[in-house]
Amino acid sequence: MDRENIVKSLGIKHIGIIMDGNGRWAKKRLLPRKMGHSQGAKAFRSCLNSCVELGVPCVTFYAFSTENWSRPKDEVDSLMKLFCSFMDEMMKLNSKNIRLRFIGSRDNQIGRAHV
Repeated sequence: MDRENIVKSLGIKHIGIIMDGNGRWAKKRLLPRKMGHSQGAKAFRSCLNSCVELGVPCVTFYAFSTENWSRPKDEVDSLMKLFCSFMDEMMKLNSKNIRLRFIGSRDNQIGRAHV
């Protein structure tokens, strides 16, 4: 069976992915936590591309919980910068027939100046 038909034959309609462990990944390699978050962004790209290739109809990435706001300010700032720089790339996904939606609480969302 070819890769594209696996998703259909298994009846997969939605995959949920929790983006967790980037800080631990960096710590294990004696790198700053923000490097772990950058690696997480690369993993996100790779995973999303694979899901597109396989024809997964819906993928949800859980990437920033309300608990993340209590991290040190410089780490949250770094995550927000990474997120904002990533947005330009994500906005181009429409050409791949991908719709991007943000779900969850809108309280404490990225500062209005960044959007």
